[in-house]
Amino acid sequence: MVYGVIMSGGLGSRFWPKSRKHLPKQFLKTVGDKTMIECTIDRISSVIDKDKIHIVTNQNYVPIIKNLLDIEDGNIFREPTNKETASCIGLAAIKLLKKDFEAVMVVLPSDHVIIGQDQFEETLRRGISMARDGDYLVTMGISPTRPEAGYGYIEKGAEVNNGIYKVKRFVEKPNVEVAKSFIEKGSYLWNSGMFIWRADRLLREFKKYLPDLYKSLMRMYEYIGTDRENEVIEEEYNKIDGISIDFGIMQRTHRGAVLETSFEWDDIGSFTSLERFLDKDEYENVISVKDVSLLDVKNTTILGDKRLVAGIGLENILIVDTEDVLLVCNKERCQDIKALVKNISSLDEYEKFI
Repeated sequence: MVYGVIMSGGLGSRFWPKSRKHLPKQFLKTVGDKTMIECTIDRISSVIDKDKIHIVTNQNYVPIIKNLLDIEDGNIFREPTNKETASCIGLAAIKLLKKDFEAVMVVLPSDHVIIGQDQFEETLRRGISMARDGDYLVTMGISPTRPEAGYGYIEKGAEVNNGIYKVKRFVEKPNVEVAKSFIEKGSYLWNSGMFIWRADRLLREFKKYLPDLYKSLMRMYEYIGTDRENEVIEEEYNKIDGISIDFGIMQRTHRGAVLETSFEWDDIGSFTSLERFLDKDEYENVISVKDVSLLDVKNTTILGDKRLVAGIGLENILIVDTEDVLLVCNKERCQDIKALVKNISSLDEYEKFI
């Protein structure tokens, strides 16, 4: 059977202060009138039965998920703590493998925006077929439309099927000049962070490339369905060194394949990426606040809450105004918001603002 696995345990630090520890961005109505996690479920429910869709999340977010979604408790996989995507996906793999030895996993982040539903569904079906029948670890690669420094890239290797290629290499977020060269070469795709694979094939790669994590996962597997399940999962998570699925598996495996896609996609990883989905005025400003007064303001984004926001002589600025935090940032430094949040987190008196 085919199962959806939606990763929903992240903090969305680059989206602070809109995204907060108690209510991160996947639970916000960022684009449209539904939360991002609701949109993700809607997106795959025409291909994967809703009772086969699972969510992996931090145990602290379970009440939010139950309040938002009509989902069975058994379809929520709880992580005791966030240890990066390899352990998150590994936990889902052993849970699904316990009940279905032929489980195919469609792994998706919960905070992406995709435009072109028909194309997405067709791509999903092709990827499922390739993962199930071709024994590949399939990732969706997005045809780039601009030299984006905020995304990772995948270099295509030899074509193994129509529009599906061996992965030649993964490239971490490059600078703009390198990204421009990737666009010119035409052999690079954006790394979407969406994956399709058989659970058993993935775990064989864990055994080969992440043996310590594999050992922990196998101990958890033994206790799934027993009274000690949660206890053992927590014990093993305390031993795990966090690593991403890209670093841990996809950059090492020889079974990686990338499915080239052309639907419109964005991971909404920052406020500047959000701008692409919001209306702009004649001065290239994005204004999402009820009360605003501007004088000589250009190319500025203002996201507000309840207060009047007024600005004079601003250009290329981001302003995010919430009930208890005001962020003012040069747009060119939006990627550094995560570092700012880390600095604030180190101060006990500011913990309430995270």
